[in-house]
Amino acid sequence: MDRDAMIRLFEAHREAEAARDYDAILATFAEDCFLETVPLGLRSEGRDAARAAYVGYFTAFPDLSPDDQGIAFGDDVLVVWGTLRGTSGGAWLGVPPSGGSFAVPFANVVPFKGDLMAGETIYFDLATLTEQAGLNTEQIRVAAKARAAGGL
Repeated sequence: MDRDAMIRLFEAHREAEAARDYDAILATFAEDCFLETVPLGLRSEGRDAARAAYVGYFTAFPDLSPDDQGIAFGDDVLVVWGTLRGTSGGAWLGVPPSGGSFAVPFANVVPFKGDLMAGETIYFDLATLTEQAGLNTEQIRVAAKARAAGGL
Protein backbone atom coordinates (compact mmCIF):
# COMPACT_ATOMS: atom_id res chain seq x y z
CA MET A 1 0.00 0.00 0.00
CA ASP A 2 1.53 3.36 -0.94
CA ARG A 3 1.73 6.36 1.41
CA ASP A 4 -1.16 8.25 -0.17
CA ALA A 5 -3.49 5.26 0.18
CA MET A 6 -2.40 4.74 3.79
CA ILE A 7 -3.07 8.41 4.58
CA ARG A 8 -6.49 8.37 2.89
CA LEU A 9 -7.56 5.26 4.79
CA PHE A 10 -6.21 6.55 8.11
CA GLU A 11 -7.96 9.90 7.60
CA ALA A 12 -11.22 8.07 6.89
CA HIS A 13 -10.61 6.11 10.09
CA ARG A 14 -10.04 9.31 12.09
CA GLU A 15 -13.20 10.89 10.60
CA ALA A 16 -15.22 7.82 11.57
CA GLU A 17 -13.80 7.98 15.09
CA ALA A 18 -14.74 11.66 15.38
CA ALA A 19 -18.28 10.84 14.21
CA ARG A 20 -18.43 7.83 16.60
CA ASP A 21 -19.49 5.76 13.58
CA TYR A 22 -18.47 2.28 14.69
CA ASP A 23 -19.40 0.63 11.40
CA ALA A 24 -17.25 3.09 9.47
CA ILE A 25 -14.38 2.67 11.95
CA LEU A 26 -14.48 -1.09 11.54
CA ALA A 27 -14.74 -0.81 7.75
CA THR A 28 -11.17 0.55 7.78
CA PHE A 29 -9.91 -2.64 9.46
CA ALA A 30 -9.15 -6.13 8.16
CA GLU A 31 -11.47 -8.90 9.45
CA ASP A 32 -8.80 -10.23 11.80
CA CYS A 33 -7.88 -6.76 13.09
CA PHE A 34 -6.60 -5.83 16.52
CA LEU A 35 -6.68 -2.85 18.86
CA GLU A 36 -3.84 -2.92 21.36
CA THR A 37 -3.61 -0.45 24.24
CA VAL A 38 -0.08 -0.95 25.52
CA PRO A 39 -0.30 0.94 28.85
CA LEU A 40 -3.27 -1.21 29.86
CA GLY A 41 -1.84 -4.48 28.58
CA LEU A 42 -5.02 -4.99 26.55
CA ARG A 43 -5.31 -6.38 23.05
CA SER A 44 -8.71 -6.77 21.39
CA GLU A 45 -8.63 -9.14 18.42
CA GLY A 46 -11.24 -9.27 15.66
CA ARG A 47 -13.85 -6.74 14.64
CA ASP A 48 -16.32 -7.56 17.44
CA ALA A 49 -13.66 -7.13 20.12
CA ALA A 50 -12.34 -3.97 18.47
CA ARG A 51 -15.87 -2.54 18.37
CA ALA A 52 -16.32 -3.30 22.07
CA ALA A 53 -13.02 -1.57 22.84
CA TYR A 54 -14.01 1.54 20.88
CA VAL A 55 -17.43 1.63 22.57
CA GLY A 56 -15.66 1.36 25.92
CA TYR A 57 -13.28 4.23 25.19
CA PHE A 58 -15.91 6.54 23.73
CA THR A 59 -18.28 5.78 26.62
CA ALA A 60 -15.58 6.47 29.20
CA PHE A 61 -14.36 9.59 27.38
CA PRO A 62 -17.23 10.96 25.25
CA ASP A 63 -15.09 13.79 23.87
CA LEU A 64 -11.95 11.67 23.31
CA SER A 65 -9.99 13.33 20.53
CA PRO A 66 -6.48 12.79 19.16
CA ASP A 67 -4.66 15.86 17.87
CA ASP A 68 -2.31 14.29 15.33
CA GLN A 69 0.89 16.34 15.14
CA GLY A 70 3.22 14.12 13.15
CA ILE A 71 3.26 11.13 10.85
CA ALA A 72 5.93 8.72 9.62
CA PHE A 73 5.87 5.78 7.23
CA GLY A 74 7.53 2.46 6.76
CA ASP A 75 6.71 -0.49 4.55
CA ASP A 76 2.99 -1.11 5.16
CA VAL A 77 3.00 0.85 8.43
CA LEU A 78 2.11 4.35 9.51
CA VAL A 79 3.01 5.95 12.85
CA VAL A 80 1.11 8.97 14.14
CA TRP A 81 1.86 10.98 17.26
CA GLY A 82 0.41 13.99 19.00
CA THR A 83 -1.78 14.87 21.98
CA LEU A 84 -4.73 12.82 23.16
CA ARG A 85 -7.43 14.83 24.92
CA GLY A 86 -10.58 13.79 26.72
CA THR A 87 -12.84 14.09 29.73
CA SER A 88 -13.80 11.26 32.05
CA GLY A 89 -17.56 11.12 31.50
CA GLY A 90 -18.40 7.43 31.87
CA ALA A 91 -17.09 4.32 33.59
CA TRP A 92 -13.71 3.15 32.29
CA LEU A 93 -13.16 -0.56 32.81
CA GLY A 94 -15.79 -0.36 35.54
CA VAL A 95 -14.10 2.55 37.34
CA PRO A 96 -16.57 5.42 37.86
CA PRO A 97 -15.98 8.70 35.99
CA SER A 98 -14.33 11.67 37.66
CA GLY A 99 -15.40 14.48 35.33
CA GLY A 100 -11.74 15.46 34.99
CA SER A 101 -9.95 16.17 31.72
CA PHE A 102 -6.57 15.16 30.34
CA ALA A 103 -4.14 16.01 27.57
CA VAL A 104 -1.32 13.48 27.13
CA PRO A 105 1.18 12.67 24.42
CA PHE A 106 0.34 9.55 22.40
CA ALA A 107 1.65 7.48 19.52
CA ASN A 108 -0.29 5.06 17.29
CA VAL A 109 1.41 2.40 15.20
CA VAL A 110 -0.84 1.27 12.36
CA PRO A 111 0.22 -1.68 10.22
CA PHE A 112 -1.63 -2.33 6.96
CA LYS A 113 -2.74 -5.63 5.49
CA GLY A 114 -3.78 -5.55 1.85
CA ASP A 115 -5.82 -2.38 1.39
CA LEU A 116 -7.02 -2.13 5.03
CA MET A 117 -5.59 -1.39 8.44
CA ALA A 118 -4.44 -4.56 10.22
CA GLY A 119 -4.95 -2.81 13.55
CA GLU A 120 -3.68 -0.14 15.87
CA THR A 121 -1.21 -0.19 18.72
CA ILE A 122 -1.69 2.79 21.02
CA TYR A 123 0.90 4.19 23.43
CA PHE A 124 0.35 6.87 26.11
CA ASP A 125 1.35 7.49 29.73
CA LEU A 126 -1.42 5.96 31.84
CA ALA A 127 -0.23 7.53 35.11
CA THR A 128 -0.28 11.04 33.62
CA LEU A 129 -3.69 10.49 32.02
CA THR A 130 -5.26 9.20 35.24
CA GLU A 131 -3.63 11.89 37.38
CA GLN A 132 -4.86 14.68 35.13
CA ALA A 133 -8.34 13.17 34.85
CA GLY A 134 -8.61 12.53 38.59
CA LEU A 135 -8.90 8.75 38.17
CA ASN A 136 -7.25 6.19 40.42
CA THR A 137 -4.34 4.69 38.48
CA GLU A 138 -4.23 1.50 40.53
CA GLN A 139 -7.96 0.87 40.08
CA ILE A 140 -7.55 1.22 36.30
CA ARG A 141 -4.51 -1.09 36.28
CA VAL A 142 -6.32 -3.75 38.35
CA ALA A 143 -9.42 -3.52 36.14
CA ALA A 144 -7.29 -3.79 32.98
CA LYS A 145 -5.50 -6.87 34.35
CA ALA A 146 -8.85 -8.45 35.15
CA ARG A 147 -10.11 -7.65 31.64
CA ALA A 148 -6.94 -9.09 30.08
CA ALA A 149 -7.38 -12.25 32.14
CA GLY A 150 -11.01 -12.52 31.04
CA GLY A 151 -12.40 -11.50 34.42
CA LEU A 152 -14.44 -8.50 33.22
